[in-house]
Amino acid sequence: MSPSRPPPPTSLSAPLDGVRGLGPRRIAAWAACGVTTLADLLRWPPRRHVRFAAPTLVVALPPIGEATIRVRLVRKQASGRRGIVATRLTVADASGELACVLFGPRWLAGSFARHEELLLRGGFDGSRDPPSWVVRSWLHSEELATPATAAATYQPHYELPDEVAPRLHRRCLRDLLERELPELCQPLPLHAELLPGLPTTFGALFKALHFPCDDAQAAAARRYLAFEEALAIQERLAASRSSRPRRPLHGGLDVAVQAGAWLEEYLAAWPEACTADQLRALDELVEDYAKPQAMARLLSGEVGSGKTRVALFPLWVAARLGRQGALLAPTELLARQHHGTLSRLATKLQLPPPELRVAGGPPSTRRRPVAAPWVVGTHRLFSQPLQFRDLAAVVIDEQHKFGVRQRGRLVAKGTTPDLLLVSATPIPRTLAQTLLGHLDGSILRQRPFGPIRVVSELLAGEQRRTLGERLRAELAAGGKVFVVCPAIAAASAASGKPNGRAAAERVAPWVAREVGPAAPVALLHGRLDPEQKQQRLDDFAAGRARILVATVVIEVGIDVPDATMVVVLDADRFGLSQLHQIRGRVGRRGGRASCLLVCQDPSEAAIERLTEFGRLTDGFALAELDLRLRGPGELLGTRQHGILAGLYPEALLDPELVEGARRALLAGARKSMLGMPFGATAVASVEAIW
Repeated sequence: MSPSRPPPPTSLSAPLDGVRGLGPRRIAAWAACGVTTLADLLRWPPRRHVRFAAPTLVVALPPIGEATIRVRLVRKQASGRRGIVATRLTVADASGELACVLFGPRWLAGSFARHEELLLRGGFDGSRDPPSWVVRSWLHSEELATPATAAATYQPHYELPDEVAPRLHRRCLRDLLERELPELCQPLPLHAELLPGLPTTFGALFKALHFPCDDAQAAAARRYLAFEEALAIQERLAASRSSRPRRPLHGGLDVAVQAGAWLEEYLAAWPEACTADQLRALDELVEDYAKPQAMARLLSGEVGSGKTRVALFPLWVAARLGRQGALLAPTELLARQHHGTLSRLATKLQLPPPELRVAGGPPSTRRRPVAAPWVVGTHRLFSQPLQFRDLAAVVIDEQHKFGVRQRGRLVAKGTTPDLLLVSATPIPRTLAQTLLGHLDGSILRQRPFGPIRVVSELLAGEQRRTLGERLRAELAAGGKVFVVCPAIAAASAASGKPNGRAAAERVAPWVAREVGPAAPVALLHGRLDPEQKQQRLDDFAAGRARILVATVVIEVGIDVPDATMVVVLDADRFGLSQLHQIRGRVGRRGGRASCLLVCQDPSEAAIERLTEFGRLTDGFALAELDLRLRGPGELLGTRQHGILAGLYPEALLDPELVEGARRALLAGARKSMLGMPFGATAVASVEAIW
């Protein structure tokens, strides 16, 4: 006896098992995407709409361009057995018959029923003999308006689980929207100043989202739902800010008063004067010590703006309190560089030298508790065996390179420690207000040695042949050169197949042949031993090597003041923010330098993007452009944590929506779509970027 079907749903909060056509396998596929209720299904937006114009008679089809016909299927035939096959249809309307063809998997032919009424969109393909009318989009009989009208028809296209066919999904949506569910009849709370042109009920809103009458209607519906998601995100961020843990008392010591005096001692230990931006950021850190909550701050800055000077201050305060501070870096090279800086600072401030905890070393030292007032390290810092005496401050450099749980494990080793996250990539204001809005923010734009003076140039196609000559000319002028490659080896280590990218291990011998023995070449990449990496970087810094061929291991934090040129091979494979970091390795003391972007066969879009990169030198402007082109997940390296799980990225990227959501919350908004609490609304994962 077959199991009885669940009753038809009576509420949008009902599970999907009451939807006709969705069995256990498809419901499980939707659940893996976070869709478990009817409301979730309706909120899943189309990626785009295909517009079917008013139908044309078969006899009047134009020889050039696209047209729409409303016809009856006379017969069909599929040719081919596997893969993409040609399905030939003979269709007719009142004016005559037409032979047409569409391409797709073989099973597609079975979805067309004889004598079925169809709406077909396509055009003649003149490259075929005789010319064929090729179908590019189609709607089945149940999707057509009855009776036929002259109005255009819109077909939604979705990103769907593999188990859900597009036609089935559209059928499910139409079935839901035709039901008289109570929530669909509710009036829509309007936000007229931000969202003009909206329908009056939730049912009309979802019809406009999925099956609109025109582009403006679809755009207005999508913007409303993006605004709802922006509200939910901002509410969760506000809750995160208000729930920060309170900092512990320090034996009656007024840290806020003392921190100002300690700042004077700290500044006196540095050889150069601070920029105005650095002083302002340091003052903001001092103000944090006057608050009852522990510090939770993001430091974002331009390349070469001196973020390290600001970032080390919480470690100094922790040491003055008799407690401990930890600085976490993503690579051993960067950790050793920070350790050297902190060691020199400790000498000036008459404190014990910092400990360095990186990979390797005898097991006994790995488990030994941290005794020094400050420690610098890589992933070893948040390993389970490592213990602190009294961790009071955590500074995480290149914070986006670490996972949420990794950062959390380090913070959990102390009692409400102050937290300073440092971003090597300038973060656009809109993104900081959304993804990072639960943190206080400090921004550094000024560079201690003046504005960047690096001239960028694109060498594409045949222009690449001049690279050897350019390298020799730069060396003859007394320069030092980075050559950056996107890969270590020419073949993938896992599969052994060529990866099609410029490989450091092949480029280094070529560079050595081009420049000759008078200019030694060093090779640096992530597979070398730590001692080898440091030795080769030291050789380049000291001038014993004039060219350093490297991977993106040198992207951030490597400071070689007299480097004058950086060459980026396969530059079209890098994002703009990453290119800006690489470009920041040269001209760090304000002198003139150059950046050569080398591409083999870039697309027109890549050429346009790299040309814009050469024109812009402001890291924040480049980050805004990169954000539009690549999205926040790739820009911040956080895609693996599900930040882009949100269906409406406008909720993260649109400044007007973000500001509107913040104002609505301040005005007392407390419920999201359909009256649900914010916590019940599926949005981008705020927890992922804590």
